[in-house]
Amino acid sequence: MRTLDIAPLRRVSHPHSLRRWRWYAHDLYTLALLGIYSALAIIFYVKVEQASFWLLVNVLIAMLIALLVWTDRDSTPRWIRLLHWFYLPPVIYVMYQQVHAYIPVLNPHLYDDLLIAWDYALFGTHPTHWLARFAHPLLTEYLQTTYVLFYFLPIIHATELLRRRRLEEISKLARLMSFGFYASYLAYFALPAIGPRFTLHDFHNLDKELPGLWLTPTWRAHVNAGGGIPEGASRPEAWVHRDCMPSGHTMLTLINIFLAFRFRSCTRWLLLLLGGSLIVATVYLRYHYVVDLIAGALCALIVLWIEPRIYRFLARKGYLSERAYASMES
Repeated sequence: MRTLDIAPLRRVSHPHSLRRWRWYAHDLYTLALLGIYSALAIIFYVKVEQASFWLLVNVLIAMLIALLVWTDRDSTPRWIRLLHWFYLPPVIYVMYQQVHAYIPVLNPHLYDDLLIAWDYALFGTHPTHWLARFAHPLLTEYLQTTYVLFYFLPIIHATELLRRRRLEEISKLARLMSFGFYASYLAYFALPAIGPRFTLHDFHNLDKELPGLWLTPTWRAHVNAGGGIPEGASRPEAWVHRDCMPSGHTMLTLINIFLAFRFRSCTRWLLLLLGGSLIVATVYLRYHYVVDLIAGALCALIVLWIEPRIYRFLARKGYLSERAYASMES
């Protein structure tokens, strides 16, 4: 078993790299996905909704990354250097929203029936129906709250690492999480699905069947809006994003928890508690089938295996002007 080496590695010079620019792996991963999205927008320009808008967004994000890379120097103000890591959360969210412009064009079919059949073959019942016996407003309130913490848990982790000046680990967290998010977005193309709250249950009865206490309606409204459902839509299934398989919530939460324990982060037990609850919430709240979670866990393992190898390849080839601190070898 190889161990985690968190010692800083020396700067690499290579004729292909812009040696005066500080490229991190997460910059290149983001630019790569921007390139894929932009190519799809151009190739399917007539069919892609708001293709011109997304192309403009991609250009602006690429320009922002280039500006941050160009200005990131040892003498640069600290807030700019921090922005070179913390631009990721809003950009990742924009990339999530954008992928749903292309999925209906490239793969317009829904595979919920297949996922339902797989769940039933594994468990002999529908897991969301079985979990309904445990429904309680207090439990619903707690799980709905943990579910909306999905994007915030990695930020909590990164903030702790920053406070402790563990910059090598922040860099590794940024590159693995960004790679994982982007990989999950591309995986959605394979088996688009909308989830059991639309197929096995009546979406309009969700508040009656799974009532919370105080915050649940607000959190649900935010999740629905983020998932593409307009307020008051009579046919929400026609609007909702097709992002069930694999479960990105499971995939990225597991990666974050894994890294927290490898780094011995102070927040690791909190992340385990909230992250584990979040994963349970994906089925209890009827957002996902259990097979989505299984696929998400498998994808997490694949990301943890393949990303360090891609990172080392980029470093060897000189596409990174600086080896980004930490390398994980399995």
